[in-house]
Amino acid sequence: MFKKLGFHKKSLIVFGIVCLSFLLTPLMRVTTGQDKYSETNSTEFANNASANEEQKELSPDDADYRFKPGGERLSLRGTSAYRKFKEKEGLPQYTGFAVDVYKLQLGPWKRMGPGIEGAYIDLDGAGALVNSFLLEIPAGGKTIATRHLFEEQLVFLSGEGETHIWQSDPSKKAVIQWKTGTLFSPPLNAWHQHFNKGTEPARLATVTDLPLKIDLFRSSDFLFNVDYDFTDRYAGQADYFDPENSQDYAPMARSHSLSIVNLVRNVWTWRLFHAGQGYKDIDRHFLLSDNTMTGHVEQFPVGTYERAHRHGPSSTIVLLGGTGYSLMWDTKHGYTPWKNGNGEHVKKVDWHKGIMVIPPIQWFHQHFNNGADPARFIKLGGSPGHELYPMTGNVLEGGQRYTVLFRNEDPYVRTYFLNELAKNNSSIAMPPRDELIRMERESGEGPLTLP
Repeated sequence: MFKKLGFHKKSLIVFGIVCLSFLLTPLMRVTTGQDKYSETNSTEFANNASANEEQKELSPDDADYRFKPGGERLSLRGTSAYRKFKEKEGLPQYTGFAVDVYKLQLGPWKRMGPGIEGAYIDLDGAGALVNSFLLEIPAGGKTIATRHLFEEQLVFLSGEGETHIWQSDPSKKAVIQWKTGTLFSPPLNAWHQHFNKGTEPARLATVTDLPLKIDLFRSSDFLFNVDYDFTDRYAGQADYFDPENSQDYAPMARSHSLSIVNLVRNVWTWRLFHAGQGYKDIDRHFLLSDNTMTGHVEQFPVGTYERAHRHGPSSTIVLLGGTGYSLMWDTKHGYTPWKNGNGEHVKKVDWHKGIMVIPPIQWFHQHFNNGADPARFIKLGGSPGHELYPMTGNVLEGGQRYTVLFRNEDPYVRTYFLNELAKNNSSIAMPPRDELIRMERESGEGPLTLP
């Protein structure tokens, strides 16, 4: 049914020019779901051509030109800088539709320090815009200090400790106390070092835009060793990571609640507000450390589900609690796949705490809570740019967002959900379809407005 480099400031001009190039040219693949990125089901450009590919026959007018042999052309086809970097790191690599961030086996991460373990995760929907990695610090352990020119969002899955953050002057450090559920982002190119102060290993998950950055510059030395402080983002303010300094904005007609904040103490208990993607769902979006990547925490009640929708790449979901499932299908099967006779092409991902999933680019996906507790997840990453710092170009968005309204929903969606609820002796907590359609129309077919 379901299937160290000293770097002169003037050289930053080069940095800016090259960064601008990614807005003008689609340097990464932003494609439809059927041609999605995956280490397991996609290949390098070099492998897209047969090893026996022959050179086209030249016209008489071109036969005397100094072309090199065709075989040499084939030898030019290489491997992306990101994949080369991962191989050099020597960590376990995981791909596919979904993984369990608590159960993945990790490997020694020499670059991050003695006793540190980690793994790289590149799920199908990342679109090579973002990646994820897991990092585990043994009890009493610490990472080496590092800085880098890619953005990084961190959520601590277990343990307790602290992170030290500073710019060029190591005597002026901010110290972040963290525990399970803490969320923050080291400011761009700021030094940071993690310390495990507990008696058990501490594991954290991250989402970064490393793939895009390293494929642009093709130099890990550049990304990790530029001596420059982005003081417009972070200038060592003593209260920078105080969550009480959060700038909070209420939901609007077609916008979710938003907090401009540099640290969330606990994403499991963070207060959320009316969302409207589904029935009685709540969420809260966040912007961390003046980054271009965004995210949000979302929760919806038992016996409810969200409307199907699709969007661009790299929206990385980690289930924080609750059970349920997600249905995902390629856009080519329409928004009523079962009605269209394509139900066998719908993929199902079952939920439990720790599941990480990224819907493939522009695939429809829909989330359901058929368990006994509210389902909460955090979404990290996504295409760069937002209302505070929009991107001039939109090529990296991977297409427009689209929501399937309840009046257009495939009838089998609700039928299947009722069956899944029955298996858990639960019942639906949503109004009849006609009532949902009425509510949808009264809200202007945007986020649902509850009575």
